[in-house]
Amino acid sequence: MNTETKNLAMTALSGFAVCLILGLIFFGANIFSFHHSHAVVVLLNGFYGAVFYSVLKYRNRKEQILTAFVILILDLIVHGKGMSSVLLLRDILFIAALLGAVYCYKIFINKYKALPLFVRSLALPLFFGVFNILATIILIIIFNPGEMKINTALFLNANYAAIVGLGLGLGFDLYEKLKPKIV
Repeated sequence: MNTETKNLAMTALSGFAVCLILGLIFFGANIFSFHHSHAVVVLLNGFYGAVFYSVLKYRNRKEQILTAFVILILDLIVHGKGMSSVLLLRDILFIAALLGAVYCYKIFINKYKALPLFVRSLALPLFFGVFNILATIILIIIFNPGEMKINTALFLNANYAAIVGLGLGLGFDLYEKLKPKIV
């Protein structure tokens, strides 16, 4: 296995592993039960975000776009083929929020390379939170236009965005710190 492929795999693994650990800390064994939204949101978004960031970092634009489509299709397969149009739109918006946040994070850390490791990882939960808020507001406007409450939109998915974003960011930074010793 060449160094680039090894780095891609280890970056994805480290991001996902820290998401899993944070999920265990906050949600306990429920993190492994797909009957709980914790497992679906934290584990799947952790996996998708880790893979997408790794591809953004180590592959070309064509592979990045292909990976985004594969993640969306995989998510739609995981959630079932008999999905209503409401749930389909919800999943598309939240996957777009995750991928958009990871993309912005990648641009951010490339621009601010002087930021210390583990400090820059705090940007990913912020980006993911903002994108989740936007996705939630769009869904509320479309499906409950007269009943929108801003505080609901702001906090509905904030805990998941914080856990997934922080897990991914810390995992990526952990690998960056350990990479010279591993590679």
